Amino acid sequence: LWDFGKDLASKKIHLKPKEVVPAKHLENLFCKRFGYRNSDGERIPKNSLESTFVLNDEEHSKFSNNDDPHPIFDTGLDQWKSLLELALSMDHPSATNRIWTCGLNDGGLHNLFLNEENLWMFDLGEPSLEPVPAFLTKFLMSFFHALGMEEDEKGDWVVRFEQDENGKLRLTEKTKELLPKVISSFNITVDRLINELFDGKHRVRELLVRYVITQLISDAAFCIEKWRTKGGGDELRSEHQYYLEKWLWRALWDIFVSEELRRRYLTRLMLKKQLESRHLDSYLG
Repeated sequence: LWDFGKDLASKKIHLKPKEVVPAKHLENLFCKRFGYRNSDGERIPKNSLESTFVLNDEEHSKFSNNDDPHPIFDTGLDQWKSLLELALSMDHPSATNRIWTCGLNDGGLHNLFLNEENLWMFDLGEPSLEPVPAFLTKFLMSFFHALGMEEDEKGDWVVRFEQDENGKLRLTEKTKELLPKVISSFNITVDRLINELFDGKHRVRELLVRYVITQLISDAAFCIEKWRTKGGGDELRSEHQYYLEKWLWRALWDIFVSEELRRRYLTRLMLKKQLESRHLDSYLG
């Protein structure tokens, strides 16, 4: 992702007219490490998410200070170290024992069809042994992932954003209506899984959410790789391809919704832990 941002900032990538807007926002997100300037020489604000997306004021205002952790894609090796520590700290057998996947390596909602009698799954992979939280990642991530792949009447993917008067990306009205319903369904499902598979051990929630957030960022990288594989960024090859910009818009959606989850769940959990620690310190004092 950082290489992509660097190439965009260095103007090494050819863009078709419909790719300019999503690419510009991806550049602002990913070229921070290279002098905080974009391809037009403009200085990029430190909080590139705030300068790219119109975030929910009510939900995000309390996390806008300097104590807010960096976005998940900007934490490098630190995020992997803490994620491994979290996974290894789980003590419930269902969170540590491995299960046989039977090839259901991508058991997301977008990879199944169901009715009242049958369930069909596709896009199977190599069977393997996985801990239950890891096995559930693609399924839980797909609640949000599926919105990035919804098709319109022409068969194209729905773009979840529109630009406001300041050039920032804000959710479309339809997406504003859908996202709370998706989040509610996600919450109900996670609660049910925690109660039935992990005996109500709510500490597993943080691990599940972090897996989902990381998987969404991984999908953003996959989208950009897919865009390039299909000829995106190459002046000669891209002329024979159409609607490649959909991969860039989907990458932006992955990043937006991963940040939405991070701020809704992880930052809130962090603040809760801080308050509990302060309360304990006060009690002991």
